[in-house]
Amino acid sequence: MGSSGSGRFTDYSGSKNADGTGGTGGVDRCRQAVSCVLEEVAQCDYYTANAAVPPIATEVILVHNRRLFAAMPDGTKIGALPTAYNYLAACMRDGNTYVGVVSRSGLLPIPFVAVDFTAQ
Repeated sequence: MGSSGSGRFTDYSGSKNADGTGGTGGVDRCRQAVSCVLEEVAQCDYYTANAAVPPIATEVILVHNRRLFAAMPDGTKIGALPTAYNYLAACMRDGNTYVGVVSRSGLLPIPFVAVDFTAQ
């Protein structure tokens, strides 16, 4: 039933407001919290070294190394973020950093880890 923009060019991606936001109706996606279930957990460093997943409440960081990964503060990769969150790589290039916490984890039916990230 029509669009819900403001009628300004900043409604379209690539256009920015004076405060650096734009393309999302004035909401800066780089500053929003992100929650997701990680991919490739069983192939990542943490699981291969420990045959386990990190427990709930473990602090993690977001790292970019060709792909976005949740990692321990020492850089040990836990799992990859789904590609739907690839926009965070551009946010990180712009100077944003992300810290998070493991919200769910387990080994069955396959190793899994869910994380909640916030921008710093």
